[in-house]
This record gives sequence, structure tokens and C-alpha cells, in this order.
Amino acid sequence: MDSDERKIQRAASVPIGFLGLPDKIRINIFKRVLVVAQPIYLFQDKGSQKAESFAPERPHRWLALLYTNRQIHDEASMVLYGANHFTFMDTANRQGGLLQSFFNCIGSSNAGLLSRLCINFPIVEYGKGQSGKVMLGEDEIHSLRLLKEHCAGLTTLETLIYSRNYGSLINAGDKDSKFIREALSQIDAQLKAISSLQKVIVRYYDGAPTTLVVELMQGFGWVVLRGR
Repeated sequence: MDSDERKIQRAASVPIGFLGLPDKIRINIFKRVLVVAQPIYLFQDKGSQKAESFAPERPHRWLALLYTNRQIHDEASMVLYGANHFTFMDTANRQGGLLQSFFNCIGSSNAGLLSRLCINFPIVEYGKGQSGKVMLGEDEIHSLRLLKEHCAGLTTLETLIYSRNYGSLINAGDKDSKFIREALSQIDAQLKAISSLQKVIVRYYDGAPTTLVVELMQGFGWVVLRGR
């Protein structure tokens, strides 16, 4: 019979396949290959039903791992969608369509792996023909509903405010406090409906909010940032 030492030497000489590596090592390899430092930007050309992506630091053939076999595909997908930051590009009044196209493209299972997304800050306005009633826009309602329905793993949601579209959230004064308070309350209620969500970031892409707006947003537990 072979000695224990000889058995160990013979076992050590047998090549170990990738799937034979410990789970932790495989996950670290996936992270090195699939996680990029910058956000993955998603956009949609006007009139198109297809979601396109752009990642500045994306390696050549970086998604090849996904097409190796089923087990590697599933493990790599968890890293690709769970560890990267996805930003939906400025598509005023069409963001819901972009979200829907992206979720259709990656499938419900992968959509449930997404942990960090960046979208436009929801627009709230006075409803037409309903004096004094503050309402979320249709595209905003659609977008937030999609996040609630498809993104079971979403923990961080970053929202962008552009000065050209959100003048009331940049120049708001005391006379606007009632509207701003009601608007933000509606948005907060929609965000709280996303049960997995732990952190909301509001980033002013350009322009600066007034103290009133910052204090109201922080009152909801949101993180308010300035700059790109």
C-alpha cells in the first residue's frame, strides 16, 4: 500500500480544474475580471427598444466567462450584476422604457442580483387640472415600480439632479417649502416600498441645493452630494 506521503504527492500532481478551486478563490477571480472601477452606463437611442451599455474600463472580451458553462455562468452573473454600479443615462421622460428594456435583456433572475443603480431623481409637479395637488410624473411612477418589482437585491440607489430639469430643487426658498416637502414625501414613500433598499444618495450633478432642500432630504435619511 502507498504511504500517506506518497498519496499526498500524487494528489498534488493532479491538475485542478477551475471548478475544483474553492468558492472564495473563484469569486475573487470573477471580481478581478468582471468588476470595473467606473460605472457601467446604460442608454437607449431614440426610437430603439434595445438597451446599450458603455463601460470605460471594460476589458476586451470581459464577458467570455459567462459563456463557459452553466455553473460558471451563474457564479459570474452574481458578481457581474451584484458588484458593479449601473448608471442609467439621462433620458428625460423615457427612463422607464430604458429600465424595462434592460431588465428584459438580462432577465428577471439577473435583475434580482443588481445591488447598486443610478437613475434620474424623480420629477414631481402639480397635477394638470388638479390645483394644488402634488403628483409624481408617469415615467417616475413607472420607473420606481419597475425597481420594486424586479430588483429584489437593490441596496443602494443613487439619483441624479440636473439643474436644467430640477430648478425647484436648486432655487427653492421658504415660499416653496410646502411643495418641496410634499414632493419629497411622495418620493420617500415610493422608495420605502423597495424593501431591500438601504441607502439613497441624491447627487447634484451641477448646481447647488439650498439649505432648505438639503435639510428636508437629510430628514428622510438620504445622503446629499455635490459634483460628478
